[in-house]
Amino acid sequence: MVMSWLINSITNKIGENFLLYEITKEIWDTARETYSSSENTSELFKIKAALRDLCQGDLSVTQYFNTLCRHWQHLDMFEIHAWKCPKDTTLYRRILEKKRTFKFLLGLNKYLDEVRRRIMGKNPLPNLREAFSKVRREESKKKVMMRS
Repeated sequence: MVMSWLINSITNKIGENFLLYEITKEIWDTARETYSSSENTSELFKIKAALRDLCQGDLSVTQYFNTLCRHWQHLDMFEIHAWKCPKDTTLYRRILEKKRTFKFLLGLNKYLDEVRRRIMGKNPLPNLREAFSKVRREESKKKVMMRS
C-alpha cells in the first residue's frame, strides 16, 4: 500500500527506476544516494542563510513554524553522523532541539513577547512542538480579542 502510493507520488520518468524494489526502505536509500545533494555546499549555504535571516514577519505563527521545519528538514539531509554511542545521538538531538526552539522563539514578532517570556521561564525549556503549540494558541487568542 505504502509502496504503490510512493511510486505514484514520484514522476513517471523517475518512478520507473523504483518499480522493482520490494521494500520501501530500498526506494528511500536508492533515492537518497541518487538524488542527494549532501555534498552540494552551495545548497547548504543557501539553507543556512535562509534560516539565519528567517523571522515571522507577515507570516502566521503556523506558516513561520512550517517554513522553519522545512528548512531544518533540508538541512538534516546534509548531516550524516556515524555515532559510536547511542547516548551521543540522544545528547545531540537534545542540543539540536533546544537550538531550534530558541531559533523559533527568537524569530517571533514583538506582539508575542509575553508568551515567549513564559516559555523561556519554564525549566526545563519545552520542546519545539510544545513551544509552537503554546505560541499558536496565544496568537489565536490575540486574533479573537482584536476582533472583539
